[in-house]
Amino acid sequence: MASKIEGAAETALNLLFNADNLTADKMQAIAADIRRLAASLQTEVKRVKAFKFDIHWKSRVINVPIAIDRVRDLIEELTNGLREKILTLEQPFKDFQSAIHAAGHEFVDPQLSKVATSFSKVEDFVTSLNILVGDVAKALQAALSLTALFDRVLQDLQHLDDIFLQQKSTRTKQTVTYYKRAK
Repeated sequence: MASKIEGAAETALNLLFNADNLTADKMQAIAADIRRLAASLQTEVKRVKAFKFDIHWKSRVINVPIAIDRVRDLIEELTNGLREKILTLEQPFKDFQSAIHAAGHEFVDPQLSKVATSFSKVEDFVTSLNILVGDVAKALQAALSLTALFDRVLQDLQHLDDIFLQQKSTRTKQTVTYYKRAK
């Protein structure tokens, strides 16, 4: 019985307000994306924690200026990448807040009845809510690419070998050919 009521409510919303994002399927997809994002974050944090780093600290000499630059770059890449994903998720809510705030300050025509004015406000709210749900779904899809960010960070960690000075002179192999004249 509840599914018939939900279906009727969705149909009414779609007919009255063109609210194609305000469906149970869309909400379930967003919830699934949030669960996938949480699982992805958990997996990536485990990968970073399990990363083995054996660079023989006791027998190596660090080039300090290069080391400082590389660690700064690594921290900046990680923080900017995470910040960008969070801002992507935050933006639809800011847009929704702005739309609701603007709708609250719209000029109300005294010629319209209170019912028509109320219906107009409900329509504006449902339209803004529909846009919010669609934008959140898109932002979650963009945020699911966190794996690429963590891959870049792990790759940078693997290349920290560049911060060390060379300890040995490099060996080169030369092949020399001699020509001897016959007498």
